[in-house]
Amino acid sequence: MKTNFRQSMAWLHTWVGLVLSWILYFIFVTGTLGYFDSEIDRWMTPETPTYHVQNDVSLPIAEAYLQQHAPDAALWDINLPIDRTEPYLWVAYKTQPENGKKSGRFQEESLNPYTGQTIEKRATSGGQTLYRMHYRLHYMPRQLAYYLVGICTMFMLLALITGIVIHKKIFREFFTLRRSKKPSSWLDGHNLLSVMSLPFHLMITYSGLLMFLFTYMPFALTAHHGFGKEEQQHFFDRYYNNEPPKTSGQPAKMLSLTQLYQKARLTVGEETIYQIELFSPNDANAQVAFILKPKSATQYGRELVLNAITGETIDWKESHQSSRAFYFTMLSLHEGLFADTSLRWLYFLTGLLGSAMLASGMILWTVKRRKKARKNGGGSIGYRLTEGMNIAAIIGFPIAVGVYFLSNRLLPLNMTDRANWEVHCMFIAWLMTFIHGIFRSCTRQGDKAWCEQLWLAGAVFISLPVVNALTTQWNFYTSLTEKQWIFVSFDLVAVFFAITCLMVARYLTKLFFFDQLAIPSQSKSTALANKA
Repeated sequence: MKTNFRQSMAWLHTWVGLVLSWILYFIFVTGTLGYFDSEIDRWMTPETPTYHVQNDVSLPIAEAYLQQHAPDAALWDINLPIDRTEPYLWVAYKTQPENGKKSGRFQEESLNPYTGQTIEKRATSGGQTLYRMHYRLHYMPRQLAYYLVGICTMFMLLALITGIVIHKKIFREFFTLRRSKKPSSWLDGHNLLSVMSLPFHLMITYSGLLMFLFTYMPFALTAHHGFGKEEQQHFFDRYYNNEPPKTSGQPAKMLSLTQLYQKARLTVGEETIYQIELFSPNDANAQVAFILKPKSATQYGRELVLNAITGETIDWKESHQSSRAFYFTMLSLHEGLFADTSLRWLYFLTGLLGSAMLASGMILWTVKRRKKARKNGGGSIGYRLTEGMNIAAIIGFPIAVGVYFLSNRLLPLNMTDRANWEVHCMFIAWLMTFIHGIFRSCTRQGDKAWCEQLWLAGAVFISLPVVNALTTQWNFYTSLTEKQWIFVSFDLVAVFFAITCLMVARYLTKLFFFDQLAIPSQSKSTALANKA
């Protein structure tokens, strides 16, 4: 035990942050990219056209397709082409359970909202896979991933609290930046990055734990509803107030979706309806839910439910009460569901600050021990492994993400299991950076590994706009003239990140070169002093 409370908190902050920092960095980076998951989906399907069409035009198209392909489905789901989520008409349906199964099969399709024709897109994992990685990781059972992410998130919250405790002059340190003093400079940078977006870090960590409340603390649920999946699903349907109506088995003629939409407009006014769910279509118990786009964090989950046969209002969920209101508010804050483009960029930038905070903390651990490690011939194996892991996580994972985007453009379009191979390419690239970083560090060449991977990261990201221009119609000039802002923004962010990596690589190359020159002279003077 340390001599006082603050020293104990400092020890806890250091070791909790180090042990889980690599996984937390992965979670932060993928979660940050997840704020533009739909935009990344759009970039990774460049052949997909963008439509601007009124709902009165697209709704009959969606209804005709679903009546033709799934008249007896358990659920119809329609995303209208008016939101950032879909630049086209997205329809899906869930079949009735078959062969004793409890749930039916889910089928989705992308349609031209004018003609109803299917839009052919390349198979891709897209931005949704990157988003899901921040809470489901990859290549492991879902439940295990949930618990592992939960443990890391809980320790992240502990690291934030202990960080606040040990910095009693936190706002003074916010304005302190000592240059050319390696350990102190990294400490000041770490403090600056932490304080700049501290409210965001606390919110995102706490709300992340809350999102999986019933996964991490299931006993209150199982004590009252049992351990069976059907009983637990019944609880969730009641808690989220989305229990679907039971199919009666009696056919009935529904009002058209256009008529139901017009009735809904009378109730919701100028609110934006971006999703429609129709339960038990063509059945006497058919119901349709019009889901509204939230304008603030407190408006998540608003929807109007109508009887699809008569058009009468069944439920108008304008707001939630008690614990549900708090839960949905935190969920909306965590995912930024209400955010417009400018606020989504702010989420993205604060997520980058969180990633940089974790990266600077990892680097600080090795920088503080570097002088001692050099005196001991390169440091202990633990030090060298830690430095290698830092290199592979901080620089190697962004390289892997760049490879993920490159694979989307370079893999053959008719390749079998193409979407999964995009992910495989990313993790193969990340594995190679791990091998390189640890090998270089264990052979006492960690400085070279930092520079080499930064040069590689710059090359990967500077090649993204080039490869995109060579393999698609959306070069930077065309994207700019056609006002395809997603492609313009992607190219600019890639170039900015590439230039940043190349500049840091150039700076570190010079810095490490002069450090290496200083080491022999220091050793020579020490030897002369000992001889004297």
